[in-house]
Amino acid sequence: MLNRRSLRIKGMQAIFAYHTAREAEFNICKKEAEDNFLPDLNSMEVQDKEELTKDREQTGKAFSALIHQGGDAIPEDTKPEIVKVIKEQQQAYLNKLTANKEHFKKRLLSGITSIYDDYIKFLYIVVEIQELIGLEKRKKNNTHDNFAKNIVINNLKGFEALEEERIRKNVAWDTDLIRAWYKEYIKPQEFFIEYDNLAKATLEDDQEFVQTLYKSIIFKNDNINDYFEALDLGWSENKPILRSMVLKTMKSIETEESEPILMELSKNWEEDLLFLKELYDLAIDKEEEYETLIEEKSKNWEIDRVALTDRIILEMAIGEMIHFNSIPVKVSINEYIELSKLYSTPKSKQFVNGLLDVLSVELQKDGQIKKSGRGLLDNK
Repeated sequence: MLNRRSLRIKGMQAIFAYHTAREAEFNICKKEAEDNFLPDLNSMEVQDKEELTKDREQTGKAFSALIHQGGDAIPEDTKPEIVKVIKEQQQAYLNKLTANKEHFKKRLLSGITSIYDDYIKFLYIVVEIQELIGLEKRKKNNTHDNFAKNIVINNLKGFEALEEERIRKNVAWDTDLIRAWYKEYIKPQEFFIEYDNLAKATLEDDQEFVQTLYKSIIFKNDNINDYFEALDLGWSENKPILRSMVLKTMKSIETEESEPILMELSKNWEEDLLFLKELYDLAIDKEEEYETLIEEKSKNWEIDRVALTDRIILEMAIGEMIHFNSIPVKVSINEYIELSKLYSTPKSKQFVNGLLDVLSVELQKDGQIKKSGRGLLDNK
C-alpha cells in the first residue's frame, strides 16, 4: 500500500525529471537563438563570418542573462535583432516549461495508478502457473493434483470482483514468458518439488507454496526483477508496495470459503492524490521563492552549488511545512531527512537537517508556518 513517504519519493523523482528537462530545453532554445546568426549558405552576398560569430556569442550570453536574471540583465549595447531573437526564444522556452510541468505531473499520476493495475496483474501469475502445470500433467497423464486443488489459487480464480477488475483493466500475461519463468526458475525449486510430492496438501500447505513462490521467486529472482526494471523505472520503489499488497491478498484466504480481499492503493486515495499534486506544484511554482530562503540560510553557500537533489528535497520540505497545516513540522523534517539519506550525497543528511531546523523556526516566527494542534509545531 502506498504511504506518504512513497508519494514524496515519487514527487521528488518527477520534479527531478522536470528540472533535467528544463536544462535541456534551455540549451535547445539557446542554440535556436544562436543559429539565427549562422552564415546563410544559400546567400549570394558576401557575409562577414567574423561578425556573425560575435553575434552568436552575444546572443548566447544575452539569452542566458534574460532567462536567469531577467530583461534588465541584457547588455544595453545588444543589437535590436539579437534582442528580438532572444525574446522569441524566451517565450518558446516558457511555453515548453509549462507543457513539461503538465507532462511530468500526468506521468507521475499515471505511474502511481498503474501500480494498482500491476497489482491485479501480479495476482494472476499463480493462476497462469497453475494452468501451465495442469496442461503439463495432462500431457503426461499425471494425476497428482495438489496444484489443481490449491485453495488459494482457486479462490482467486473464482473471485468475480477480481475477474471484473482484470477485464476492466485488460490485464494479461505473455504465456510464453510465464512458461519460461516456470521451467527455468520455479519448477526446479525444492519448495515446488516438495509441494508437488505431498500426498494431500492442506490449506496451510497451499498458503506456504503460494507465498514462497512470490517471496522467493517472483519478487526476488534477479532475472525476473531485471525484466520488471526494464519496463518500470520506478520498480525499486514499486516492488515492496506490490509485494505487500499481493501477499496480504493471499493471506486473506483463510478458509476454503474465503473470498480474497482486494487491497486499496491507499487508505485515503483522494486526500493523498491532492497532497501529491499540491506538493508537486508548490515545488515548481515557488522554486524561486524557496531558493531565496535556502540561500539566505546556507551561510555563503551559493544556491547553484547545492546539489539539485538537495535543492528539490529542501523546496518540497518548505512547501510542505508552510502549506499542509495538518502535518507536524517534525514529521516533515524527518521525512525529508530520510529522502536525503536514500537519494542524495553522504553529507546531505546533516545539511538538510540543519537547514530545515533553522528555516522551520524562522518561518514560524514570520508567521508563514501556521499550524494548530498538539505536536504540529514542535520540530525537536
